[in-house]
Amino acid sequence: MRLKTLLVLAAASAIAAAMWPAAGGAATFKGIVVGKQGGTMLVASPAGLVRAFSGSAAVGSRVVLGGAHATVTGRASRAHVRGIVVRRVGTTLFISSNRHLLALHTARVLAGTAPTTPPAPGTIISAQVGIANGQIDEQDEDDVGQVANNTITVQATVAAVVAGSVTLTVEGQTLTVTLPGGLTLPASLVGQTVTIQLSLAGKDDNQGDDNGGGGNGGGDD
Repeated sequence: MRLKTLLVLAAASAIAAAMWPAAGGAATFKGIVVGKQGGTMLVASPAGLVRAFSGSAAVGSRVVLGGAHATVTGRASRAHVRGIVVRRVGTTLFISSNRHLLALHTARVLAGTAPTTPPAPGTIISAQVGIANGQIDEQDEDDVGQVANNTITVQATVAAVVAGSVTLTVEGQTLTVTLPGGLTLPASLVGQTVTIQLSLAGKDDNQGDDNGGGGNGGGDD
């Protein structure tokens, strides 16, 4: 019961801190919507850092946020995102930017083409992404560092829990990741957006597809 209370309180605190506006006078923030999470939109700044704001603009919208309002100023076909690799499942690369999970769709490897080595969990990447049909597609990616810890903190919606792992919902796709130390979350958290620690231990699943995910990995930025 104590674990559940701590997780829910942490989730509420993190969401409130990430939402716009802040308690004091909020400065104007400009960016591109690269994802959604419940009643919030995930907006990437020109530097690639993702922040969460209250609103419902479509993925790809250019927005200006200030005061209590989000104004859509146009559409974008590309954006810049920076984050930590959580796991690759099939042709989807899950990353965490500022604790928010994103699903980057990567190109399939054609027969006869030498496959490239995907970045390992914990790799910090800077990526240019294309935006079409409500999804973001990785176009160019640079590895810029590596996190020092084997666990990171993320904010996401829980889809299912089992002993030692949790399944999260990311842009309509599911990602199953390992919890540190064999931790098991209470089933009552299913459907809630929480802030939790995930383990980066585990191997990528390169045999999956874009419609789902599974396995043992983890993520944050």
